[in-house]
Amino acid sequence: MPPYFLDTNILVYSFADDDARKRGIARALVESGNATISSQILSELANVLTRRLGFTPAEARSRIGGIAGRCEVVAVTPTVIGDALRVMERYRYAFFDSQIIATALTAGTPTLYSEDLQDGQKIDGALTIRSPFRHALEQAGAAYRARRARKRHG
Repeated sequence: MPPYFLDTNILVYSFADDDARKRGIARALVESGNATISSQILSELANVLTRRLGFTPAEARSRIGGIAGRCEVVAVTPTVIGDALRVMERYRYAFFDSQIIATALTAGTPTLYSEDLQDGQKIDGALTIRSPFRHALEQAGAAYRARRARKRHG
């Protein structure tokens, strides 16, 4: 599997207690060894862990360290910020979403996994935004339909 970029929401789902399916998909993406994230993603995750999910700073630091150790981490640079403004202008995303897209482009990943951005959208002909949860459901549905068809004809 080629490298891919993960949005913050995918990492947040890797800690979700309320949705085991999404947690499993998110954890598999984080732990695959093919994931790329940015320093912005780690910052946003630290904020969500401590403010929304009730992690202590020490727990959040440990979790952030674990994720950073499994993923390639790309720094947000002035060049990325300039490119984010271009993405913002061209594709009409909010600035921080545009910065995530710009960092994924800089990293050279062909896919950005996000639940919040437009699934299937191509950015600059080089990056495709995908919802890993939607595609997992589509694959499960296709497998179910194939099994039903075999039962009817078999």
